[in-house]
Amino acid sequence: MEPRDLIVLTPAGAAEPSLAIAACRAGAVGVLDLEFCSRSLALPALTRLARFASGFGVQLRTDSVDLFDLLSQFKPACVILAGADHPTLAGRVRDLKTAGATVLREALSVAEAKYAVELGVTGVILKGHEAGGRVGADTSFVLLQKWRRFADENGVTVPFWVRGGIGANTAAACVVGGARGVVLDSQVLLTRETPLRDAARKRIAGLDGSETLVLGMRLGEGYRIYARPDCVGAQELAKEDERLQHAALPPEEKLTAWREAVRARVAVDPSAGVWLVGQDIVNAAPLAAKGITVAGVVQAICERSAKQLDSAKRLKHLAPDSPLAKSHGTKYPILQGPMTRVSDTAAFADSVAAGGALPFLALALLRKAETEKLLAETKAKLGKKPWGVGILGFVPNEIRSEQLEAIRTHKPPFAIIAGGRPDQAKELEAQGIPTYLHVPSPGLLKMFLKDGSRRFIFEGQECGGHIGPRASFALWEAMVEVLVENIGAKPADDLHVVFAGGIHDALSANMVAALSAPLAEKGVKVGVLLGTAYLFTKEAVAGGAITERFQQEALACGDTVLLETGPGHAIRCIPTPYADVFESEKRKLRAEGKSPLEVGIALERMNLGRLRVASKGVDRSSASSSVSRAPKGSGNVNGASNGDGLHPVGADDQFARGMYMIGQVAALWDKVVTVAELHANVTDSIILPEAETNPQNPELPAPPPCDVAVIGLSCFYPGSTSLWGYWENILAKTNAVVEIPPTHWDWRPYYDPDPRAKDKMVSKWGGFMSDVTFDPLKYGITPKSLPNIEPLQLLLLEAVNQAIGDAGYLERPFARERTCAILGVGGGGMPLSISYGFRACMPLLDSIPGMPIKAQSIVDLGEGMLP
Repeated sequence: MEPRDLIVLTPAGAAEPSLAIAACRAGAVGVLDLEFCSRSLALPALTRLARFASGFGVQLRTDSVDLFDLLSQFKPACVILAGADHPTLAGRVRDLKTAGATVLREALSVAEAKYAVELGVTGVILKGHEAGGRVGADTSFVLLQKWRRFADENGVTVPFWVRGGIGANTAAACVVGGARGVVLDSQVLLTRETPLRDAARKRIAGLDGSETLVLGMRLGEGYRIYARPDCVGAQELAKEDERLQHAALPPEEKLTAWREAVRARVAVDPSAGVWLVGQDIVNAAPLAAKGITVAGVVQAICERSAKQLDSAKRLKHLAPDSPLAKSHGTKYPILQGPMTRVSDTAAFADSVAAGGALPFLALALLRKAETEKLLAETKAKLGKKPWGVGILGFVPNEIRSEQLEAIRTHKPPFAIIAGGRPDQAKELEAQGIPTYLHVPSPGLLKMFLKDGSRRFIFEGQECGGHIGPRASFALWEAMVEVLVENIGAKPADDLHVVFAGGIHDALSANMVAALSAPLAEKGVKVGVLLGTAYLFTKEAVAGGAITERFQQEALACGDTVLLETGPGHAIRCIPTPYADVFESEKRKLRAEGKSPLEVGIALERMNLGRLRVASKGVDRSSASSSVSRAPKGSGNVNGASNGDGLHPVGADDQFARGMYMIGQVAALWDKVVTVAELHANVTDSIILPEAETNPQNPELPAPPPCDVAVIGLSCFYPGSTSLWGYWENILAKTNAVVEIPPTHWDWRPYYDPDPRAKDKMVSKWGGFMSDVTFDPLKYGITPKSLPNIEPLQLLLLEAVNQAIGDAGYLERPFARERTCAILGVGGGGMPLSISYGFRACMPLLDSIPGMPIKAQSIVDLGEGMLP
């Protein structure tokens, strides 16, 4: 990926082109975001952008009638069309292409992207659920995979970019996925060129992405915004979302009113309105720390992407017999994630283990007798093959104690704790059971590392069932950066890291291989966890994990829904009739004035048993609809009752009443495979052909002469010891000429106001440098050596250091072989100045005791040296 493949967007609602100007000068495509700007704001911003940058772009809503006519005046090289499809879209695309502009369409779904391609756009920007502003249901990771499938099947070759969750590591993943490039927006808000005020910058530095929320999805158009309690605009918009949902208006009028409510509140600062930022705001601080400037961030992403692709191809750390696979005693670095009411049979676990992966039983809320039976059966069936148990860290203490007692008895080789803590993992590891912890945030990861944990699972919200707050890209990017920073130069071969959420085939695994390459380089053992993909295996039905009807519904699934019992508590499922019942009941409870806690408890109770109905085809209900014929493939249920009070449920009843937990990648599956085929596919051809890079030692021709760019300055002048100090003195009209200070010399023996006086100076004024703080240890100089070093040489070191810092390169790598430092020193040691200096010093000799030659005699000798 080259700088020209990166698109840098200015903040929404700002009409401030500084970031776009910096991006253009860095070789990227700087785009002025005018999606929520008026003509009065857009005109001066475009004027400034056109003056200071070339090759720039503009982003407009498809219905921004009053702004499109400005484009003919400023002639942007690129135009991004954002917002929902509009009747004028086809005409806009045609007119812009006729004018010679590159036309990109921002798409939230495959349907939007497909329509844009039909209209003839130059390229598509796939915007994921984790991005700021208008978003759809699919995350960047899943949307990319869906588009690749559609493009491959239909021969579409239009280039695409990815926006949402992008950092240095996920950018490499996007390249592997076939993307031309990526889009940066909130990720550059802490660079030197940011237009944000100090208060906003300080706020961003402490964000981790969890502070964002999506509003408006039920109105037909979701927007991700900053939603902390201190943002009044966000609170107002949330109330408007709730009001419109219950308003007695046609859906079209609700959507129109919702769009107007958003547009009226968009602001670049959360204190002034609604702030459109994504979960990738967490990347702003680390990227700015490394890159300093927009150009530095662009360069860092391009360099890291190329390096990580090479590393992933070389290391093949997700291939068969990888370090993590060997650590587990399996063929593949794959974990089968514990799925409640699905992966709870010994037969299914045995098929996964026989296929070369590490299976996990989901204990969920099983009591002691059930747990004992399941563990004993699995231990006997799998023999020496590795397997594990998945437990919940937040279950009631009574259930946890019962499960732990069974675990201590049967000692499964591995364990996973969802929602757990390091002390809970240590309790199992003390029993000789290596234990993984699900970690949902970078803050928790730092704490867990400090507490000594060394096995982690990072699962994005693309997964099925109960989901976390972060999409895979946003989560993985933050976690990789935390681990790389924590590892440093220390060996990391005891670290085991597993990525989960949206991984199910070669393409998705290749993307994970690219983004995790920095960890593998440092010795971290890396693997992937699959869940939803196993629902499409023959063994899932044959082993009693799910019924045949469950698998049929999974194959027919084109989308998923979230059943939210409360803030932060959502379950991803197939949109079955029960999903409608759930939402209806939620609206009813709210209308009755129930508190959020009461609503959540009632909905959780309603969910009980629904997954068992869907996955196993059994229920505790005695209703007539529940005692119909047992469905084919319903596991060990083959009669009216199985002795546990469970009764078989007919296939149609399963679909009507069941809750089918499933991940977003279900939409990408349309056939049934074997477990062996699934595992082989996931670990196939690490790093796809699209990511081919130059050989390790290419013989490249010598680069042509390049333009010279002044990228950093420093200076020492009277009254200032820094570049900014000098500039501030100029702006303040500071007079830095002073009377000769006694720290330099006593001017009185040399001064005479009479210009005809011999060997005297007629001025006692001058410009004198202030003291410059110099740290010798920073340059490897011992303090004792300072008196013997010419001060000009010390000033030279400090000046170069300040110039490099001004360019933003003190902390980040750069092409040193193509960089030079130019030194300019005022004054000098010419013969005339030496003679004058020699003469001026002679009066001092009279005061030296024992001087054999009087100063006047030397002065007389020196007269012959002067012109």
